[in-house]
Amino acid sequence: MTSKRRYSVLSVLLAGFIATSVFGVGLSLYVGLGTAIENTRNLWVMLADIDLTSVQRTMHERMDEVDQRSDWVADQVASGALDPSFQYGWTSAMRALAAADMGVMAYGLVTGEREFIGFDPQDMSEIRRTLPKDDLLFSELAHIRGPINNRTGYPRWDPYFDRTVLTSWVPLFYDGQYLGTFIQYLSLSNLSESLIRGREDLPGTPFILIGGNRVMAHPKLRDWGQNTANELINGEDIARSPIPLPTIHDIGDPILANIGKSENIRLDPDDERHNSGIRLSGLEYNDRYHLIVTRQVQTAPISPVVIGMYFDQELFDDEWDRLVLASVLGGGVFILSVIVAIILSRHFTQPIRRFASAARAFEDEDISSSEVPQLKGSRIREYDDAARSFNHMMLAVHDRERITSLFGKFVPQSIAKKLLASGNDSGVLPPQQSEATVLFVDIAGFTSMCESLDPEQIIAMLNDYFDCATQIIENHGGIITQFQGDAILAVYNVFNDLDNHADAALDSAIALQQQVKSRTFEGLDLQVRCGVNTGSMVAGNVGAKARLSFTVHGDAVNTASRLEQENKILGTDILISETTRDLLARPDRATKAGEVLLRGRHVKTALYTVHLELNDSAAQ
Repeated sequence: MTSKRRYSVLSVLLAGFIATSVFGVGLSLYVGLGTAIENTRNLWVMLADIDLTSVQRTMHERMDEVDQRSDWVADQVASGALDPSFQYGWTSAMRALAAADMGVMAYGLVTGEREFIGFDPQDMSEIRRTLPKDDLLFSELAHIRGPINNRTGYPRWDPYFDRTVLTSWVPLFYDGQYLGTFIQYLSLSNLSESLIRGREDLPGTPFILIGGNRVMAHPKLRDWGQNTANELINGEDIARSPIPLPTIHDIGDPILANIGKSENIRLDPDDERHNSGIRLSGLEYNDRYHLIVTRQVQTAPISPVVIGMYFDQELFDDEWDRLVLASVLGGGVFILSVIVAIILSRHFTQPIRRFASAARAFEDEDISSSEVPQLKGSRIREYDDAARSFNHMMLAVHDRERITSLFGKFVPQSIAKKLLASGNDSGVLPPQQSEATVLFVDIAGFTSMCESLDPEQIIAMLNDYFDCATQIIENHGGIITQFQGDAILAVYNVFNDLDNHADAALDSAIALQQQVKSRTFEGLDLQVRCGVNTGSMVAGNVGAKARLSFTVHGDAVNTASRLEQENKILGTDILISETTRDLLARPDRATKAGEVLLRGRHVKTALYTVHLELNDSAAQ
C-alpha cells in the first residue's frame, strides 16, 4: 500500500497564510481599484451635477428677471404710464431698472433709424450705437405684427461688448401705435465665468452648447471671440456686425470637437441622477480616456441648450497612482507579515515537532531500559497542558514497562503482561486447562558439581546456563514456569496459542543440547537431559493470597519429569513420549528408544529419542 504524502504543520500553516493573504490582498486590490475608480467617477459626476444645476438655475433666474423687466416696460407703455418720447420720464424709469440689474450689459430703445439709445446699468452712462441689420429686423417685424410678448434672440459674440450676448426684445405700443422696441443685452459670458470661477485648480472643463454644435460658454470662448473680432475689423475698436458663435470644431477643443463619437455610459437605475437629466459618456482620444457629463436644459428660452463638463484621464491616474503606492506598501507589509508568520509558525510548531520526536522515540525505543523522553513546558497553555500530559503518560508507560520487565524476571513475560492487562490487582489469572507440551530439563551430575565448586561459581554458571536456555525456549514460543534448582520446567501452548507446540518443544530441546555440547558456561562443561511430553494439564496461580506463583499441574507434567530421569537408564540425551511423537510434523524424526514402566503406571510406556547429528537443521 502506497503511503500518503505528508506535510509538516509549518508548511501547512505557511501555505494557508500565504494563500489566504494573497487571495485577500488580490481581492482587496481588485475590489478597491474598481471601487476607488467608481467612487472617484461618481464624486466628480456629483460635483459636475451640482455645478451644472447651479448654472441652469442661474440661467433661469436671469432670463426670468429679463422677461419680467420686458413685460413691465411693455405694460407701462401700453397703459400710458411710461412714454418713450418723454426723455426725463424715460431716463428716470431706466435708472430705476438699473437697481434690479441681473447681468444685463445694456438696455434701451430702438427706433426706426437703426439707432440704439440705451444705458449701462453699472454707471447709467448713455450708450448709442447703430444696430446691426439682424437686430433692426426685430423692430421691423414687431412693427408689422403688432403687440407681441417678449422674444429672445439667438446668442452671438458681440464685439461691441466683447462678450457672448443674448438679446431680449419686446415691441412697445400705445393705443395701437408703434413707439419703438425695448431691447436688453444679457451677458452669457458670465455663465462661462460662473462655470470656471473657483475651478482653476480643479479637474474638468465646463462648456455650454446651443443648437447642437454652437459653443455658448467655454474657457476658450473669450480668446476666440477677441481674435475673431480683430480679424474681421482689421484692428478697429468696435465691430459693426455681431459674430455667430463658434462651432465645436472652431473653439480649439479636440474633446468637444469629437463629443459625437463618445460612447454612452448607463447609470445605475437606483442612482438618483438617473432621472435628473444627467447623461454620462466616455471618449477615447489620443490613447487617453475622458469622462463627459452633460445635461440638456429643456425649458430654456432658446433651445436646445446642453450644459456639460468633461474630465481627463489624469483624474483617474491620480487615483491609480495612489492605489499603486498602496499596493507597494501592502506588498511590503505582506512580505513582512510572511517573515513574521514564519518566525511565529516555527515558534508555535516547535512544541508539536518536539511532541512528534518524543512520540517516535517512544515508538522506536525500549523505554523500560532507556531514558524516558520528556517534553519542555510552553508559555502557551494548550501546548503546556499537552506536554504535561505527555510527560505523565511517558512516566506511566515507563513504569509499566519497568514493572513488566521486573515482573518478567520472576514470572514469564507473557504471563506478566496478561496480569497487568487484567485490570485488577489480585494477581490471579483464571485457571486454564489445555493440551500442551512440557519440556523438563535437568543438569546431569549437578549435585557432585556443587560439592567441588564455590557458591559464586555455581551461581555464575547457573545464570549463564539459564540465560542461554531461556533465550532458546522463548524463541520457540515456550513459557518457563519454574526454575527448580538446576532444573527448568517449560510449557508450550499454555496462555498462548501455539499450533506446532510438540515440534517447538522438541526443537527447543535439540537446540539446547547443541548449545551445551558446543560451549562452556563460566568455563565449565555441562551435560543436560531433556524430557518432552504432551498431554492435558491445568495452568494457573497457586500459593497464598500474599504470594502466588504460576505453574502447571497434571500427569503430563509429571511424565515429562520422569522421561528426563529415564535418560540415565537408556543413555540418551532427549526422550519424548508417544503422544508428543504423534503430534510432530515429521514423526520419523524420532526413533524408538524402548518401553519402560514409569512410576505410577500399570503398563509400559513407549519412549522415543532423536539423534542430534541428524537434526542440526531442525535446531536452527
